[in-house]
Amino acid sequence: MDKYNIRIAECKPGMVIAKDVYNDKGAIFMKQGTVLTDFIIDKLVINSIEMLWVTREQAEEDESPNDSPSVKETKKEYVKRIEKIKTLFENVLLDDAIEQKVTEISASIINSDKTTGDLLRCIRSLKSIGDYMYTHSLNVASVCCLIGNWMKLGAKEVEEITVAGLLHDIGKAKVPKEILNKKADLTNNDIIEIKKHTQYGYEILKDKTGFSEELCKGVLMHHEREDGSGYPNGVKGDKINLIAKIISVADLYSIITLDRVYKRTDTPFSVFEIFESSASQKFDTLTVFTLISNVAMYFIGDNVRLSNGMEGQIFYIDNEFVSRPLIKLKDGNTFDLRSNRNVKIVEIL
Repeated sequence: MDKYNIRIAECKPGMVIAKDVYNDKGAIFMKQGTVLTDFIIDKLVINSIEMLWVTREQAEEDESPNDSPSVKETKKEYVKRIEKIKTLFENVLLDDAIEQKVTEISASIINSDKTTGDLLRCIRSLKSIGDYMYTHSLNVASVCCLIGNWMKLGAKEVEEITVAGLLHDIGKAKVPKEILNKKADLTNNDIIEIKKHTQYGYEILKDKTGFSEELCKGVLMHHEREDGSGYPNGVKGDKINLIAKIISVADLYSIITLDRVYKRTDTPFSVFEIFESSASQKFDTLTVFTLISNVAMYFIGDNVRLSNGMEGQIFYIDNEFVSRPLIKLKDGNTFDLRSNRNVKIVEIL
């Protein structure tokens, strides 16, 4: 059977891992022959696995249902921004005055009526448009903007965080395209070069006017982790600035939920559980829970089906147990997922 080396965002439940996956210490993290599930894909993402060898051809994408007017409008705005980001990335090494272009794109994100929780649903329905790097940069910037607003940061701080999210991977403009687009296994030298994108990004922005030191450091440190397991410098905790903490969470959320070419087969509440259980050691807890608690609120009132066959409506979400809401059942009784750990939401109706 043919093998394919694909981005983690293109992985689909049911695909089979074709080669052993190793962690950064050289130990086998996931064995060849493992059948992918949403949970396993999430584990790979959280552990910074970006490419994966799989067997089984990718299925054709499902046809989208007829778009609502709001989705059509969002798509139009989204595609325009993608084109602007593409031009920005392609010319960043030649253009000494990128600040105006960056400000224009970030302002359109901040001022858009869709920069609410609705944006998350809309982007999810759009799947991937154009080159992955540009799509991902826009998604991360949009989520950074949401987090900044939910944290009630000042307008200037929200703008800076949005710009940093937009430019967090700008250093990849200096990574050779033959490495970024490589279909074969990456060598150790390839991996080292790709990881340099954080330093490259810092240097690119430092050479421009209009970008603060904090913004530049946010781009430099967006792959640092709270437990010191990240790169480029292995710093931890309060040594990582707020911009980097927000970008890292937005980056993870985007990869798990927004960038996926294929729709998840489970529910957003499974994603929230992943964040609650697996992200706490590597990501800033306040930033994680600011994101998932606010996103979760958009599901209050939705009808759901539970793994025990019961159906009902989400009517309360506890900020300390975001993945385990209270359900008003059809018979009028309340079902508390916090105290029924063996039951979960399997479908949003």
